[in-house]
Amino acid sequence: MSTDGPESTSMPSDSAERDPLVQVDGLRKYFWENDSVVDRLLGGDPVAVKAVDGISFDVYRGETLGLVGESGCGKSTAGETLLRLQEPTEGSVHVDGKSVYDLEGADLTAFRRQAQVVFQDPFSSLDPRMTIGEIVRQPLDIHDVGTPEERLERVSDLLERVGLSADQLERYPHEFSGGQRQRIGIARALALEPDFLVLDEPTSALDVSVQAQVLNLLAELQSEFDLTYLLISHNLSVIRHICDRVAVMYLGELVEIGPVEELFADPKHPYTKALLESVPRASTDERERDRETISGDVPSPRDPPSGCRFRTRCPAVIPPADLEVDQPAYRAIMDLRGRLERRDVSFESIDETAEIGSVPDADVSRVASALKSHLLDRELPQEDDDVVEEALSRLAGDGWEAATDLLRIRYESVCEQRRPELGAEDHPVACHLYEASGASDTTGGRDRSPETLD
Repeated sequence: MSTDGPESTSMPSDSAERDPLVQVDGLRKYFWENDSVVDRLLGGDPVAVKAVDGISFDVYRGETLGLVGESGCGKSTAGETLLRLQEPTEGSVHVDGKSVYDLEGADLTAFRRQAQVVFQDPFSSLDPRMTIGEIVRQPLDIHDVGTPEERLERVSDLLERVGLSADQLERYPHEFSGGQRQRIGIARALALEPDFLVLDEPTSALDVSVQAQVLNLLAELQSEFDLTYLLISHNLSVIRHICDRVAVMYLGELVEIGPVEELFADPKHPYTKALLESVPRASTDERERDRETISGDVPSPRDPPSGCRFRTRCPAVIPPADLEVDQPAYRAIMDLRGRLERRDVSFESIDETAEIGSVPDADVSRVASALKSHLLDRELPQEDDDVVEEALSRLAGDGWEAATDLLRIRYESVCEQRRPELGAEDHPVACHLYEASGASDTTGGRDRSPETLD
């Protein structure tokens, strides 16, 4: 997608000079499973799906903050909860100094006028039974803004402003293309003259050429109406084109926030680096570049990993201080340990008669060696090879807990012991590699950086 067009607004570097319009503090949104009356009668325990789990950030007046991450990380849920389209589990949101979750009656109605949303899918977010004139006018009708004549004038002006025609007022959504429908959605969002817009993947359903048109339109409208945006997207090209700052989200948490050009030029969190590595390059000079893809699957938000949630896929997990092992070998051991903890190991491929925890003593060594060859695809240092084989011997003879306890005691990382905190500096990152203080506590006295762990 072309990045030609209006440049994003440059925000002051000194946070004291900035005026936050939106302040999010410790926002959590859990969805509960097994929580019906029948489940409770049957004695089932509720299970929390932690879609958003303690995020905090500010959005400053006149800026565009991008919220980026893989599908399922909680971006859209965060946007909906921020606007109180979903009720929060915990946390607070202040818009223009007012607590959103304390608003009631007329105050809540006033907030609805101040904050609006543009939804992801222009095909399903417009009522097919209403004309576009009725769709754009509906917010004005609900909030009783102006006379009927003034509303019609406002709708006609908005349609012209987003690149459509007032002559199309009586047409229905199915008569428009995807890009035109998204323009209708933008016009509807602007009808009440809001200060703040949540843009939830506003271009993801559109062709690339149309995406650029819509993004340029959003930039023009922001300048004209002094709007503040929270742009939710997984498209990093879109984020770079229109945003002033970027917040990176992983499995319900924020891992890094920084100015857009600084973050793209010098990403700090290993997850941010991996995301940027996944962006296709147009230059032929980068055809042969080494790309570090993210290994493994995203863990379930029902049971997220302890400590740093990215540790199960991170290429730079911090080993114990007394462990001399390169990152690929350590990653292989951690992956094996994860499989044992999930009880995702079977003996069928090596010995159909063997059963975990009940292999005869005479066969334990043979089964453990065969299992190690089957589960590990690389050579380990002799000391670590011995530990892994001992753990698999315990798995064969004593069962799951004996094996996992040995590996946990020997290989447990600070990354799983303690959750990294997102700081308050201009470019904070939630990663133990970048903690400003306590480095000796987290690395056993050794100065670790991403470069030393590559």
